[in-house]
Amino acid sequence: MQDNQDIQETYSKNPVRALTKGYVVALLIIAAMTITIHVIMDRILVEQDLAANIVSKSSAETTQIHKLVNVITEYYFTRNPDLISDIDSELSSLQVIHNALIISADADKSKSGASHVLKSIYFEPPHQLNNKIEDFINNIEKFSTSIKNGQGIDESLYKAITKHSKQSLTDVLTTSLVLYDNAFLTKVEKLRMVQIGAILVICITLVLEAFAIFMPLVERVKRYADRLQEISMTDMLTGIGNRRYFLKRAEQEVRRAARLGKDLCLCMIDIDHFKQINDQHGHAAGDYVLREFVEIIKSAIRLEDDLARIGGEEFVLLLPASDIENALIVAERVRQRLEERPFVLPETNESIKITASFGLSQINTETDEFVEQALSQADEALYMSKETGRNRVYFCSFPDGELRPSSLASVKPVSENNNISVITPRK
Repeated sequence: MQDNQDIQETYSKNPVRALTKGYVVALLIIAAMTITIHVIMDRILVEQDLAANIVSKSSAETTQIHKLVNVITEYYFTRNPDLISDIDSELSSLQVIHNALIISADADKSKSGASHVLKSIYFEPPHQLNNKIEDFINNIEKFSTSIKNGQGIDESLYKAITKHSKQSLTDVLTTSLVLYDNAFLTKVEKLRMVQIGAILVICITLVLEAFAIFMPLVERVKRYADRLQEISMTDMLTGIGNRRYFLKRAEQEVRRAARLGKDLCLCMIDIDHFKQINDQHGHAAGDYVLREFVEIIKSAIRLEDDLARIGGEEFVLLLPASDIENALIVAERVRQRLEERPFVLPETNESIKITASFGLSQINTETDEFVEQALSQADEALYMSKETGRNRVYFCSFPDGELRPSSLASVKPVSENNNISVITPRK
């Protein structure tokens, strides 16, 4: 009894908590890996966007320096006063581009791992490109100012500007592009490797989830469902099947008997005066009697026979591969053992006598729809057993049609030495 209660308590608990934990862990792993992939993709896009921006501005700065040198050279040879405004305009454009590059060089390193390369090229030895460009800009401003003030062309400034642009600025700008491009490609390659690693982690995680989480969870749910089905078909007091179990088993045996051409009988069993046991000795004593009652019946039947509890003190016995004669023998054997066996109540050590009444019927194996009809017929026989004195076996023989209480015609003993009788319907 205690084992049955423990089983019922264990499997009555819904494993929602365990399932939820498993799924939450799985979802968190997948979410973490997905976020990692997203962050890496975002970093790659930021790197690409910043690289394209820097390369574009750096190329524009190189182009602007060449344009300035070209305008100044043209003025140097033509002395065209209209070119002075062009020099100022091109110089202003160079300053705008250069300031934008300085801002890019100071970009947040958390967004671009390659920004420090640009910063080192512009501000750190050996290149210090920022100082060189500022010197170049200052020289052009001086060159422009001297022309505007009517001082003429400063030959030394002109040579410094052209020499500076060709030897220092152009080479350093070209070098900066190469260095930055290499740094960018290295950074992106590392990010792609991390991305590939994250994808592999996701794949491995999914495989591990399938084998370590989902498959065990599915197996547990299956066991839980199977056990719930078993509990739904089990009488938890006695440990045998209930009415639902009996009907399912009877349907299976009907199909089996029909296939093999075997007979199939059932027997209704009802404990005599069971209410008096509960009233006089208490419900605990009644539960004990029910459990002992089941054990006695089990000891008197065959392995292939099946016992189920379908009511308070009402049981049904399924007898596969048994004709009426064999079923009557089994029922009488059970009746005799019950009659001979004393029931000693555990709490009071009081010995009481228990008997039972039996009603037998044969199941029509042509269709399992006749199981309920056979139960009704066996119940009729059980009723007659109780009406004629209890502690006896009656068999209801109805080869054709349905049995109704009014159709009972006669009751006659089968044997003078036992309590077996046959009920025959009136046609």
